[in-house]
Amino acid sequence: MRRLDTGTQWMGNFGGTPVYKEDGELVLAIVTMRDVTRQKLLEHEREQLLTREQAARIAAQESNRLKDEFLAIISHELRTPLNAILGWTQLLQRGNPSLEATHRALGMIERNSLTQARIVDDILDVSRIINGKMTLQRMDIPLHPVVEQALEVVQFILQDKGLTLETHFVTQPLYISGDINRLQQILWNLLTNAVKFTPAGGKVWVTLTNTTDQAVLTIQDTGEGIAPEFLPHIFERFRQADGSTTLAHGGLGLGLAIVHSLVELHGGTITALSPGVGQGAQFTLTLPLVKLP
Repeated sequence: MRRLDTGTQWMGNFGGTPVYKEDGELVLAIVTMRDVTRQKLLEHEREQLLTREQAARIAAQESNRLKDEFLAIISHELRTPLNAILGWTQLLQRGNPSLEATHRALGMIERNSLTQARIVDDILDVSRIINGKMTLQRMDIPLHPVVEQALEVVQFILQDKGLTLETHFVTQPLYISGDINRLQQILWNLLTNAVKFTPAGGKVWVTLTNTTDQAVLTIQDTGEGIAPEFLPHIFERFRQADGSTTLAHGGLGLGLAIVHSLVELHGGTITALSPGVGQGAQFTLTLPLVKLP
């Protein structure tokens, strides 16, 4: 073979026919060469095309499977609070319930309505992210109060499950440029995941530090952990490690995908680490700092 100027390699089939005198002496040999470079290139291109088509087909099948699973989970998650709302509404409509029963029914209706609203909000957020319509209302935000407010929201769940919370915050004020509502959404998702997937008696750590130009927030728990094969997919939409786990804990499994997109919109990064199933997980969020005049 010899290399052509085009960067391809010449490929061919060789053949030869010897010509002899009557006494058997070799006079000459007729050598034939057939250029099969184009044929081989076409075969190689066909093989590559077939490989790409097979990969695309597998990816499409997997995408459809994940979407089907996601739709099934949406149906379940929407139906559960709806059934509760209908049940308590029917209870109120029957006869004259006591004042205590009325307060309890209204409380359950309110909680399940809020659950449905959060589900719809998550779906709408994913739609905005996919279509590139998610926007931020930026301002300079002190980070410590936002983290403390997010901790207050999950405090009652921590106490109810008997979880231990340990916090370590850097003393100096840290400011970032971002959307305070979306930042609270990021922190709320990460903290509620840590609390939700940590069994009773477990522990959650929240650490806020900084480098020269970044705020670093770490949330670690002693919860269910993440399987090594699923860890690379933890922030993907429509991906769930275990549908039964999601159904047991509630939620659509969209939270981390939304968090990842919101963090990127803030110019930050988020990573997940876990030694394995049953060994807890750690999420580290970095956000660029702003220096106030």
